Amino acid sequence: MKRKILVTEEDLNTKSRILLAAKQEFFEKGFHGASMRSIAERAGLTTGAIYNLFENKDFIFKTLIGNTFDELLAFLVHDSELEEKQYNMKTSDLSFITEISRRKFIKIVDFFYSNWDAMKLLVCCSKGSSYEHIFDKAIRFVEEKTVEWLKRDNIKVSKQTKFFIHVMVSTYMEHLKEIFHHDLKKAQALSYAIDINGYHCAGWKQYWMSQKEY
Repeated sequence: MKRKILVTEEDLNTKSRILLAAKQEFFEKGFHGASMRSIAERAGLTTGAIYNLFENKDFIFKTLIGNTFDELLAFLVHDSELEEKQYNMKTSDLSFITEISRRKFIKIVDFFYSNWDAMKLLVCCSKGSSYEHIFDKAIRFVEEKTVEWLKRDNIKVSKQTKFFIHVMVSTYMEHLKEIFHHDLKKAQALSYAIDINGYHCAGWKQYWMSQKEY
């Protein structure tokens, strides 16, 4: 039987101080450059006080991220509106494809700004942490969803096509990360996302229209 751990109000207050100090430290120095000693100094605590509540620096980082990445992943690979709409990259009108995709981009931007701090940490500050390569997982999930969608439209997915999808999905992710690298205001991010959406949709449509069997 697991021992029940009692957390006092003082522990909760201390934890909040540590998390706030750690967030500031990670934003300024990144995970790799941050240290438990500096976090303790920012929080006005001893390193011992931090280790009483957090096993290590990575555990603090995970606590700050919470479930944000899992929520993002679920959002990227499941979209009821996209799943309900029946369209084919070869036969559907580009304006229809662009509009459906535009709606998803807007939802993604809304998610980003509702979870700004955690997303900023993931995108810009995670090097050296257990989250450093976490977007590889997102890329794989979106690739799998894309292949599934193409097969549903009776489009042959060859090895070469899978590699193309990998490159395009990776590029898509990097484009979204630019919102955080440049600290765009939400209105700027929405405008940027709509532009990128138009760019991607036109490129994907042209690719599938001209795709040959390899």
